[in-house]
Amino acid sequence: MTDFSVPQRMSLGAFFIYFLKFFRLTLNASIIFLAYEIFKSDSGFIGNLLKIAAMIGCAAVLALILASMAFFKIKFYVEDGNLIYRHHLISSEITTIPLNRIHTLRTRQGLLYRLLNLRGILFDTLAAKGEEIELILSETDWQNLIGRIERQKQQPANPDIPPVFNPTSFKKFSNKNLVLDALCQNHLKGMVVLGGFIAIIFNFLSDLSENAIHKIASYIESHLDLFSVSIAGTVIIMASAYMVSLMLWLGKVLLRYSDLTLSYNNKTLIFTHGLFSRFTSRFSHDKICSVWIKRNYFEKRFKLCTLTLKQALNASAQKEDDNLKIYGKDCSVFFLDWWLGQGYGSEADLYTAKSGKGVIIHSLMPDLILSSVATAILWYFELYSWITIPAIYLLASIPKGIMTMRHSHISLKESYLVISKGRFAEIKNYLKYHNVEVVRITRTPLSRVTGRVSLTLSTPGSTFTIRSLRQENVLPIYELLLAKSMGFNDHFNF
Repeated sequence: MTDFSVPQRMSLGAFFIYFLKFFRLTLNASIIFLAYEIFKSDSGFIGNLLKIAAMIGCAAVLALILASMAFFKIKFYVEDGNLIYRHHLISSEITTIPLNRIHTLRTRQGLLYRLLNLRGILFDTLAAKGEEIELILSETDWQNLIGRIERQKQQPANPDIPPVFNPTSFKKFSNKNLVLDALCQNHLKGMVVLGGFIAIIFNFLSDLSENAIHKIASYIESHLDLFSVSIAGTVIIMASAYMVSLMLWLGKVLLRYSDLTLSYNNKTLIFTHGLFSRFTSRFSHDKICSVWIKRNYFEKRFKLCTLTLKQALNASAQKEDDNLKIYGKDCSVFFLDWWLGQGYGSEADLYTAKSGKGVIIHSLMPDLILSSVATAILWYFELYSWITIPAIYLLASIPKGIMTMRHSHISLKESYLVISKGRFAEIKNYLKYHNVEVVRITRTPLSRVTGRVSLTLSTPGSTFTIRSLRQENVLPIYELLLAKSMGFNDHFNF
């Protein structure tokens, strides 16, 4: 059994993984150049085959060098409660990560990882994202390492006091509910995936020679009558594009979140998900900053919800799509019971404040600017009949502003607070007081007339702003937030 007490390198399979990664990168970087050389030359089949073989050989040699540098430069071990990396290929560096500072342990197992029985491990702390280092270990070494980390975390301050008993339970999420909730989301998200494919095609066309582009343009011009379609044909094309984007969106969700399972105790949540590549995310009870819960009309209708456990920004993925989102049956009560305590639902409101009509104006401002610019452009080109389009777009945004006002409010309980937001969907953010680091009241020149101000709360993971609140309601909330965040919970009167 490996105890990681002495410096050691990663598993030998990690070298093969590094080699394949760098080989793919070098091959992708040179394939466009090779295609251009083949297209403009007259070397014949044998000559082109030799060029391809030479390119593959050069890419393999370069990948071998890069993989060796990545593999042999790192040694790691555990000492005095710290995970220590030693980088010593050209220059010597030492990176130390205290085990109790690790916010999340993320693992990934692509198809190749699973075939080789390997696992990529990422340790997320509050350090900069650029300092992230991935360990590629065998399954046996991973189990030994995670056991060492868990023993370190559970070690009591007083060695005479035994650690708290943490029985582990298991929960499985239904793929049927996953698909159903994915269908309840904004289907235009699939357009982003479709746009990625279109961007790849556009980049490929932009790399073609001028002669090839001229031939394509001539072909389209000579067959232009085939591209003209009726109104019904246009509707069919748009419906087809919508269905393609919907299938892409469902495929993306299934590939990432299929067969979602959860192992948990009173301190840790461990999620495992993915159809082909299996990902693992570990969330510690004391490292979660807020719980984000979204319910739109269809999710409420079918008793579904979308849920995210948010941590400090540098301790989780920077891109929103990289965060772990739980789609499916409404399981918010389970997670809130685990994080806030089983009596959280019985706590009465200490203070509440709702947003006023100023939120509608703030919500409409981007649409108003966009509609005004579009109207000015259409007016300049004397396309007066087309001005109805930005006008209709602006009118259609008014319900969005009204729903934003209805959803925007803040409620303070005894041990936590709830910030409600959202437009057509209702979004609730649950926070604990000790996670609130900044509380700010913002007044504008109009505040003297309207009596409305904005309240901003910042945690290590998110910043929330509730706009157009009555000033007389905000002041006691502001004072209570400061008192609660500093730990003055008892006998605090206003």
